[in-house]
Amino acid sequence: MRKLLNKLLVKFGLLLTNAPGLLVDHSLKTSSSFPAKLTERVKLEQAKNIPDNELFKIFLAGSNIHKWHHYFDIYTRYFERFRDRPITMLEIGVFRGGSLRMWKEYFHPDSTIVGIDIDKSCQAHEIAAQNVFVRIGSQADPNFLANVNGEFGPFDIILDDGSHKTHHQIVSFAALFRDALKDGGCYMVEDVHSNYWLRHVDSPETFIDLTKQMIDMMHEPYFDHKEIEFRHNHPEAIREMEVSYLSANLSSIAFHDSIVVLDKKKHHLPQNELR
Repeated sequence: MRKLLNKLLVKFGLLLTNAPGLLVDHSLKTSSSFPAKLTERVKLEQAKNIPDNELFKIFLAGSNIHKWHHYFDIYTRYFERFRDRPITMLEIGVFRGGSLRMWKEYFHPDSTIVGIDIDKSCQAHEIAAQNVFVRIGSQADPNFLANVNGEFGPFDIILDDGSHKTHHQIVSFAALFRDALKDGGCYMVEDVHSNYWLRHVDSPETFIDLTKQMIDMMHEPYFDHKEIEFRHNHPEAIREMEVSYLSANLSSIAFHDSIVVLDKKKHHLPQNELR
């Protein structure tokens, strides 16, 4: 028991050492480059209206679902484009099964919805006859995730609504984005406000930290190059270059309150043209 306690204290100490400062002292330090009028303290008021979209209406008619109200406009913004055809969706985190049923109703009736959870009781929420499947395993186990991908993938949409532990979010993304998400697919991680709650931070870097780095990776082709090297039909134009897989296949990163959306699309060297 003493050894276990010592290990926990050591781990907690390391996390405190590595955790972003704002998690420890609860303060938000802003750059001096921000004008004062943008950092002035103002009041946030309680929302008076509820979302007005089809998905939220499905949510209201359902049960055993836990979602933040402001997510529904974000879901609609990114998922609407997938509704005109059968798709395959992976949701990390089953809970009481309500969201699996919600997605099944929202997307094309021939779509396949797959949920994964570490809780064995979640298996009861599978509806195989309607192409709603549940597999039991950890989102932090790359071998398990590979097996799920081998059985059902690749996926059009991957939604991480799992443990909200930063280590789990990072491992899942690393295991799934390249091999389990289709070109043109959408990878969404929700409840990333947990990255600012110390009890959920179990890795030296949070998922939010990594996505901030991904912004730089998206711009990797421009490192140490001149504009003219991307000029259309210019004699100095670069014909090809080596970049990271993420740089070559991450088309956009969008940050919303508590949600990060990563769109995957293979792209080419950027070009500009002077006319």
